Amino acid sequence: MALLRGLELARKSPASVISIEKFDDIAFETEDVAKCLIQAKHHITAKSVDNKSVDVWKTLGIWTDSFNAGVFQAEKTSFFLITTATAADGSALANLREGASQQNRAEAFDFLRKAAEESDNKTTAAARQKFLKLTDDEARLLISRIVVYDNHPNLTDVTSDIEAELILVAPGKTALAAQYLEGWWLNVVGKQLVAAQSSAIPVQHIITKANEIGHTLKKDALPLDDPEALEVKGYSDGDEKRVFVRQMRAIQLADRHVESAVYDYYRAYAQRSKWARENLILENELGDYDRKLEDSWQRKFDGECIAAEPQSDADKLKLGKTLYVWASQESVGIRNVVEKWITAGSFHGLSDQLRIGWHPDFQVLLKDAEMEDA
Repeated sequence: MALLRGLELARKSPASVISIEKFDDIAFETEDVAKCLIQAKHHITAKSVDNKSVDVWKTLGIWTDSFNAGVFQAEKTSFFLITTATAADGSALANLREGASQQNRAEAFDFLRKAAEESDNKTTAAARQKFLKLTDDEARLLISRIVVYDNHPNLTDVTSDIEAELILVAPGKTALAAQYLEGWWLNVVGKQLVAAQSSAIPVQHIITKANEIGHTLKKDALPLDDPEALEVKGYSDGDEKRVFVRQMRAIQLADRHVESAVYDYYRAYAQRSKWARENLILENELGDYDRKLEDSWQRKFDGECIAAEPQSDADKLKLGKTLYVWASQESVGIRNVVEKWITAGSFHGLSDQLRIGWHPDFQVLLKDAEMEDA
């Protein structure tokens, strides 16, 4: 929901930023003053909310805490409550919908004061007490800045709305663009929520990322996913059985280099698999790419062996490390993608199949692995 509001705000006020607060709110800020806070309440099935609803008082409790703490300037802040539920007829929330009159807001104030005094719900007791401690003027100021959006689209509908916002940046591929943008957004929000300090995400970043995704989805372009979205696994002890890890151990690489290589391998594998699942890669294209890498390796391998003529174990280890460093720093493009981790991870995939190796005697040293595969 916040991403959708950010896309909508991009058309009206692209200089704004979105603050992700630890208390589960979303605040839009323009330059140096808060403009609005959004409290989103999503429900799988439609339901009604009234003056004593738990969700209503949880939200008011959060906003009251922020009001008392001076987190924002209330007179310059708009509070948006977004919910898929329906505000009950004649309720405070129904009186606070967009376009509410002063009379509507006065009635909402009375409804909420009365509900706070009369409700005996233990879950909302703390929030209601905080609200009652506000002076009438403070409570009226807070209520004057609230806007309720009930019957808000559920997450499925929100995705459709996000796709509609992306029609100009990714014509014909809005669903895929929305998927990539949502993945990026969740990653960004997740990092902000665990940050030590309150952080803000410029709406311009959403615009930039949307345009970047649109560019990568143009004809013949391949998109790149964030590692978090790909759920890339890291190194584990079980990886020591993998052939490509044994290849690195054969040239006595340090643990940190092995662990980094394992990450490259799994990240490249996950990205390549995703391209294939989404039919973004042509038939045999990955095979052709791997054959190109294999040819590059063979030429480099032969050249190093001719130049070094390794005889001793130390010479062979040195040559193997030279080959490995070369492969880890190569950048062989596949369409528009030139990231080194794709190349390095794909080299490790070939190494795992014993199609290439680092130690000059890798085929002899790993003969048992070849026999196991056979």
